[in-house]
Amino acid sequence: MTDSPASEVERLERLLRPYRDACNANLQTMWEEFLTAHPVGRYPSTKTMSRNARLFLAGKRYRYAIALAGYRLLTGEPPSAALERAACWLEWYHLYTLFLDDIMDEDERRRTLPSAWSSNAALYRREDADRPAVVFRTRRHRYGASQAILDALRIRSLAERAIESPRELEPSVRVGLLTELTEVDLVLSDGQALDVDFEGQRRIPEEDYVRMSEAKTGRLYLGAAGTAAIAAGAPVEVREALQEYALLFAVAFQDRDDLLGAGVVPSEIGGSSEGDIRQGKRTRIYVLATQALKGPDRTAFLRSYGRGSRTTKRDLETVRSLLARHVLPLMEMRIEKNLDLARKALDRLPAKDPEARALLEVLLDAQRSRVR
Repeated sequence: MTDSPASEVERLERLLRPYRDACNANLQTMWEEFLTAHPVGRYPSTKTMSRNARLFLAGKRYRYAIALAGYRLLTGEPPSAALERAACWLEWYHLYTLFLDDIMDEDERRRTLPSAWSSNAALYRREDADRPAVVFRTRRHRYGASQAILDALRIRSLAERAIESPRELEPSVRVGLLTELTEVDLVLSDGQALDVDFEGQRRIPEEDYVRMSEAKTGRLYLGAAGTAAIAAGAPVEVREALQEYALLFAVAFQDRDDLLGAGVVPSEIGGSSEGDIRQGKRTRIYVLATQALKGPDRTAFLRSYGRGSRTTKRDLETVRSLLARHVLPLMEMRIEKNLDLARKALDRLPAKDPEARALLEVLLDAQRSRVR
């Protein structure tokens, strides 16, 4: 008998909580260290990081958990306090990308909270706030986005500091992790650039979408696996198996997230189930829809998808109905295939810590029925 979705969620939460708690404790410490060195002053620009600090501790911490559970799986040893701090680079870096992503997508919300740029814009209270700017809608928007970019750079520096500061780590491990961060930078920025390019495309080959998704979402998960392998001193074949697991998990996670983001499957907490449809996001759902739909169905989908503020309730119903009938079975098939392949990659790894193995398994299982 398989576990019910509710029991899977409870099991995942039980196994994940120690990692999330450790990560958040380290993030909080690093944030307080930053705040001590950069106190809030009279100018609004000194207040933006504090204003958005609630975003710092939001998130599931899957990347951090994969890094440390992977280390335990490979070594059979608990991670040191130094490694627990260093692995936080993954979550700081992810936050850095979200600050920039929200500017590029003009998203006003991030996780149930105001996005950084929209929160920062409220600090601009000069008389010319509503005047047009050259690149941005108004000077207020220009200020908010500019400060969010600067905050993102500060947060990326915290990712580097997470690696550099624990001197108990072997120098070779610190160098390896910094090299991994640089590689993430180069690949993820290419993926984000493709994502921007896709916004103007009506038809996107699925192989192009996969290339973008693996670069954008997948590369940081590869960084999590790389963090475990570097810290454990793992041989090449072991690192490749763990990275294969991480990448396949990331693809399945993103596909499930896109189903939730379009409201094609039920979502219980957090996030919008309309935003992807309203904004016309070029997700795998969109790619498969434009391939599978023909004739009047295709016309109805394209007419209703990506209408922004003009999106009606009928538009949402039309898109979801077409996706549920024509795309959901394909998405579920792809998710299942990637989860099966990820499990096979996991089977190639040494299992020196049963509880760490259990977490990596339940992360896969959760993608079959995950809500957010």
